[in-house]
Amino acid sequence: MAKQTETESKNLFLTIFSGKEPKIKQLQCAVALLRETLSQPENPRVVELWAQMLVGFGNEDLAAAFNTVALTSTRWPTLGDITAPILEAEYAADLAWLLHGLRLHKKDWHDRPAVYGPEYRKPGAEIDDWTKGPLLEAAIPAPPIPPRLVRALQVLGAGTLPDGLAELARHPQGGGQWDVVDTGKVKFQVERDFKAAWMMARRSELAGK
Repeated sequence: MAKQTETESKNLFLTIFSGKEPKIKQLQCAVALLRETLSQPENPRVVELWAQMLVGFGNEDLAAAFNTVALTSTRWPTLGDITAPILEAEYAADLAWLLHGLRLHKKDWHDRPAVYGPEYRKPGAEIDDWTKGPLLEAAIPAPPIPPRLVRALQVLGAGTLPDGLAELARHPQGGGQWDVVDTGKVKFQVERDFKAAWMMARRSELAGK
């Protein structure tokens, strides 16, 4: 038997969410396809409710989640079966972005200055006439922190963004320096607290607040 081509084996839900129809219509089609895939009877009310409740998630994330559920479920899933992996992936990506930013821009989130090689004197120059060394690394402006993460950091910092950044900077991957014995403990505590703050921010976002 010939192997399936990439087009033949592509995610059908991605086809739905790549269309030009309104988002609600795309979701309705995706839920209906999922019911058909899992041999469930038609249920217009469930289609409508799911479409309304999932509208706040990204199209590619929804396509991947629907496809996974269609391929792995033996029963009709809950909404959480769709949203849990999306939220987990969003959280992991947001945490990684912030930790990378803290390594570059520190807890006060400042621009990272350019790095130059050692200064030198050109032949015949005066004793105090130094020339700046060659550029080794260009300056890196501190990027704006997205609103969702600002809100999460404010929750983490008991109301202020600077305190939230300082707390997250305790993470070993965010610049925090700890004894080997304490590293795992601090990492766990910071991630636990930030995830709780992030979930509060994401829930508010989904609720349109």
